[in-house]
This record gives sequence, C-alpha cells and structure tokens, in this order.
Amino acid sequence: MKNSTYPQMKIIKTNRCILRPATLEDANDMFEYYSQSKVVKYLPMQKHNTIADTKRFIKTFFLSNYKKGNIGHFAVVFKENSKTIGNVGFNNITSTSKEGEIGICINPKYWGLDLSSELALAMLRYGFEDLNLQKIIAITFEDNNYSRKSLEKLGFNYLGVFKKNLHSSISSLVTCHKYEMSQEYYFKRLNKKYKRND
Repeated sequence: MKNSTYPQMKIIKTNRCILRPATLEDANDMFEYYSQSKVVKYLPMQKHNTIADTKRFIKTFFLSNYKKGNIGHFAVVFKENSKTIGNVGFNNITSTSKEGEIGICINPKYWGLDLSSELALAMLRYGFEDLNLQKIIAITFEDNNYSRKSLEKLGFNYLGVFKKNLHSSISSLVTCHKYEMSQEYYFKRLNKKYKRND
C-alpha cells in the first residue's frame, strides 16, 4: 500500500506490526526508547533528554529525508496496542540505489519477542521485491548475540568482523560483525521459504 504524502514510502504490514512513515505524533513513543542509554549505545547520537530532542530528531532523520524523496526508516507500530515501538528501514537510500543497509531500533520493553526477525524479513521483501536492491547489508555489534542469531536464521551470509568508530575518537571504536544477502540468493532460497501472504 502506498503512502499518499511520501509515495516512495509504502505502508507494510507484518504479523504483529504496521510499518509506516514516521510523523511528529510519534514523538512521545519514540522518546520512550531514545531517552535510554542502552538504546543509543551504538548509535551516533546522544540519548534524548526532552520530547523537543525527539521532535528535532524526527524532523531531521525521518521527515527531511522523506521530503528529499529518499527511502528511509519506517515507524514500527505494534498492532496489539497501536503504539509506536521502534523504527526500521534502510539508512536513507534513493529509488535508484542498488545496495541498502538495514537499521532496526526497538523499545526495550519489546525486546525478546523476536520482532527483529519479523522486521528484517519485511525489509528483505521490500528491498529485493519492491526496490530491486541487488544486495542488503546488516551490521551488528559484539555484544548483540541475539541480532546475529536472527540474521543467521534468516540466511544472511557472514562477512567477518571489523572495528567501527561511532563518535570520532579512538575510545569509541567498537567491534562489529557484517552480514549481507544478495537478491539472487533471496529469490532462489528465501522467497520460497517465506512466501508473502499479503
């Protein structure tokens, strides 16, 4: 289903979630998780101290990129309670991009429900079937074993380990693990395993 305001950002439904473009009305729900240190630990940003911080972030990270015609992150709305519990998407690619990197951020209250696998699968379908990406990348951090298991379960290929500088200082180097999947692999193997029912 297409979004009328930002046509490049379709509305996607999964078993438990609805993915749609973010709006300023998501500020309270997003503040709930972006105000936590453990959520922003590996993001190039500080935790939000006020709702105003979250509104500024929505304007710059989400809305500004939508208005440029970029394909960015979706707000993740949990069907059970209609609450925005996170965001997921590609890190601001264009309609002509051939490669995209998945980013997922979830409110800690909803950790442990295997939502990351459900959301990553939705991004695989969207990226390969709708956007015609040739390759999708995913990067996880050393202490995030859950995400690594999720990616491996979905069929991502492990490329190896590297160091990433998050905050422009030697002390902020963190160990990362890189995964990728090709469109060819997706259509040969995963598309048969995870048939769309939408």
